[in-house]
Amino acid sequence: MHPVTRLGRVIQQLRSFGELHAGELEALALELEANGSPEVATRVRIYRDMQRDEAGMVTEELIDIQGGVAESMPVPDASQVDAHDPAVNSPRRARWLAEQAAEAERLRQPISRRDLFQHGPAKGEGEESA
Repeated sequence: MHPVTRLGRVIQQLRSFGELHAGELEALALELEANGSPEVATRVRIYRDMQRDEAGMVTEELIDIQGGVAESMPVPDASQVDAHDPAVNSPRRARWLAEQAAEAERLRQPISRRDLFQHGPAKGEGEESA
């Protein structure tokens, strides 16, 4: 798996866990308020906010690292293309290369678990092989 993609997934998971943890702390704070402990609920919210801020700093640093890795990845230059390939200047090949690049970019983008599981199995996963 490509390092940029791996970093994107780590960033996405960190954000998801941060939101989950913050939601749990908020639920705890609400329960504490309902049971007559508003001071403790306030402290829990302070911890929630600190955790959210620290997770945000880590996420921002990972995004910077991801950008640096993406920039440092070698880009194939035109001199590496086989000059004897009859399809080098083909419009179909150009379209296919553009589609491949668009798909690679789409795969680099983080996706939430909800979006991942809403779309069902990936293409070809649900089909039986003949």
